[in-house]
Amino acid sequence: MRLSDDDLQMAVRDFFTPAHLLEFFDLPDGAARIEWGQRQFAAREGRFSVRRLEGEPDAGAVTVWTPAPGGFRYEVETRQGVRADYVTWREAHGLIDRRMTPVRYGALREAVEQERAHQEAYVPHPGPHVTPGEWEAKFYRRWSRQASTLQLKASAALDAVLPAAVTHPSLF
Repeated sequence: MRLSDDDLQMAVRDFFTPAHLLEFFDLPDGAARIEWGQRQFAAREGRFSVRRLEGEPDAGAVTVWTPAPGGFRYEVETRQGVRADYVTWREAHGLIDRRMTPVRYGALREAVEQERAHQEAYVPHPGPHVTPGEWEAKFYRRWSRQASTLQLKASAALDAVLPAAVTHPSLF
């Protein structure tokens, strides 16, 4: 069976983190996108899978991405059988490009850059004159709260460009 429109949308959406989406969109051409995709699959040991969440089409189904020439093969393993098709990086870029506006691009770039800068500011342990309790109270809790806020902002920017196939309720 072939992929549905929802499957195609979810295949592209679920492949990208906010940082990966920005990196992919900024690539200059199709050859660079193909190279980028090959690196992503190499980093993920050649394939990866995700189980669909409650409320999504075919909730509980396992989805699998495997590399293919010029893109990837996406499979949805349901009780009724397997739906699968090839998705090219050109198709993925086209889906992204249709919804990417200057405002969405700016929001995505800002969110990703802020999250990166915050991650780089992490101090993994207390200094020589600080106890672990002081470090946690004065640094880690505040840092962690800000990290969560920035991650939500980046996820919202990704959602604006690649919305879920089925709109999920707000977390709060």
